[in-house]
Amino acid sequence: MGVKEKLLTVDEREDGGRTAYERFDYQTAWGISKLLDLHDAGLNYAVGFEFHDDVVSLDDADDPTKVIFYQVKTKQTGNWSFARIANRTTVKGVKQASFAGKMYDNFLRFGAVVERLVFVSNQPLPEVILVHGENGFSLAEKEKLKKFIAKLSEEAGGFKDPEHTSLFFFAFSELNLAGYENAILGRIASFLANGVGSHIPPKPFALMLNDYCRRRSKKLADFSSFDELKASKFVTRAEVTQWLTHICGQHERRPDWGSVSNQLNLPFIEKTKIQREWSAYEVAMRARPNAATVAMNERLRKLIDDTIDGADAGMEDLVAFVDAVFALAKPVVRAWKADASDHFVKAAILYEFSP
Repeated sequence: MGVKEKLLTVDEREDGGRTAYERFDYQTAWGISKLLDLHDAGLNYAVGFEFHDDVVSLDDADDPTKVIFYQVKTKQTGNWSFARIANRTTVKGVKQASFAGKMYDNFLRFGAVVERLVFVSNQPLPEVILVHGENGFSLAEKEKLKKFIAKLSEEAGGFKDPEHTSLFFFAFSELNLAGYENAILGRIASFLANGVGSHIPPKPFALMLNDYCRRRSKKLADFSSFDELKASKFVTRAEVTQWLTHICGQHERRPDWGSVSNQLNLPFIEKTKIQREWSAYEVAMRARPNAATVAMNERLRKLIDDTIDGADAGMEDLVAFVDAVFALAKPVVRAWKADASDHFVKAAILYEFSP
């Protein structure tokens, strides 16, 4: 059974269900940093959030053959140890799975398609690594590793060394717990500067990524195909490339009211009111480069695209098109700007419709 079939049929151990916020959480920030690394490397990646583990990476978004599971844990102070990672707590007389046990459980569920099981943290694991990077547990001193193997073998029947031990890795995160939000914004700024130019402000793109990845953490809806699963839980190279193209266009383009006005067969006063709100929409959108603005913009453009795709050849003019979009666009725009007038909504439609 291949990766696609495994992902579609293996039940999740835990549900995500978190919501989207303006702020980054550490786990999402690390996942974003990972997908940016994969993007820079030119890989056709797919990175999932809270799907069987904190972060999941597929080697290919379209035809995956390998999966890497990342368990992301933070500590204020102190090093990790094999003993801590393999420790089992007891709750109401029942022994809980250790961190290592949960990691190994992903191998039991997915088998040979698992490439690595990676424990990620902001604090080091001296048995394996003291500086930033990623190393296998197998590199540890044999005596220390033997204790880890013994504890995990006791917890998980069928655990074999070195076959299964070789799957375990530790990644020392470069994101400091106290300043990770600024660090990920800096990482995104560098990513944009190298990819599309330093003139693109990083914050809107960062907030869009954060919002999108957070939404990928929610509990899965029913799905029947790999493409539906990918759309629900993963971020892919194709999506990031599309967003880069879109955000460049958004930053650089300023639609011309004159070219739109010539297509509007409306009374003078009506057209003037829309023109005033056109300017107000442009100012409001550029003054509020946050996740809510990005989300509103995406939803509005999708409504416009859907209306274009669904329109029949008999639609008379641009006014008729705006009227067709208006009822659906109004709640989207007002959720972003509560006092938006009808003319403001129409201006927003025209602005986003314009090439």
